[in-house]
Amino acid sequence: MAKTVNRVAWEWAFVAITAFWGWSFSAIHFALQSLSDAAFNTWRFALAALCLLPIWLLRRTPLSRHDVVGGGLAGLALFAAFLLQTKGLRYTTASNASFITGLAVIITPLLAWRWLGITLGRQQLAGALLAAIGLGMLTLSDMQLRLGDVLVLGSAFFFAVHVIVLSRASKLADTLNITLVQLLVVAGLSAVQAGLDRSLLWPNLPTLLHSVLPIALLGTALGFFVQTRAQVGSSPNKIALIIVMEPVFGGLFGYLLAGDRLTLFNWCGALLIVLAMLLTEWQFGRRKAVPG
Repeated sequence: MAKTVNRVAWEWAFVAITAFWGWSFSAIHFALQSLSDAAFNTWRFALAALCLLPIWLLRRTPLSRHDVVGGGLAGLALFAAFLLQTKGLRYTTASNASFITGLAVIITPLLAWRWLGITLGRQQLAGALLAAIGLGMLTLSDMQLRLGDVLVLGSAFFFAVHVIVLSRASKLADTLNITLVQLLVVAGLSAVQAGLDRSLLWPNLPTLLHSVLPIALLGTALGFFVQTRAQVGSSPNKIALIIVMEPVFGGLFGYLLAGDRLTLFNWCGALLIVLAMLLTEWQFGRRKAVPG
């Protein structure tokens, strides 16, 4: 019982993180007016790692092989996902990119079945399909295939890979250690990318205060710590469905803060995503947690 309560608490904490990620769209848009995508990712992940470093030093918990290998692989997948998503946005619409990235909710259970041997139940498949349909209704406006669509599809694959890797690695590694390794890997690779692009600039003060710092500390350091901890007791498919809540919160904060207005069709899509979450939760409430 205590384990179930603990699992549900971390899942709801992760839902709160996706709400912050939904808000962060407007902050990232502001930051990219003065920084390249590579520079933004560099400072975002570097500052997040710097935030966790003092805690790691005080705990004096050495990095294990599981921490380094699992965190390194998860960091590689995360870097690839952000890289392809950002580059893809140059060649496709934001709505197409949002929908295709959301296909990770379909890719994740397929990878979990292929790599982890997790059986796909009918309700699990129904929840994933319902979430994908809802995400399409929420964001999709143009189905024309573009080069960017292919790149963003690659990012969806790597976001799914990230969830799968963490599903296995988080159960064997220390949560803080593996989170720190992930952040350092993405920060380092993003810095290399920015260096090759000659775009590694320090953010100006408004960008630093309004975008980079809050996203680095709350959306990245705290965000990926919570995701990693939530995956200790949750299935990768449940985590993927929680992540799908991000565009729902993005639409809500866009309505409240940026003057965006969703149509009734869009809101119906958001409702389908919530229903998919409830359907999947009922399924996992009846079955045991996925073994590590």
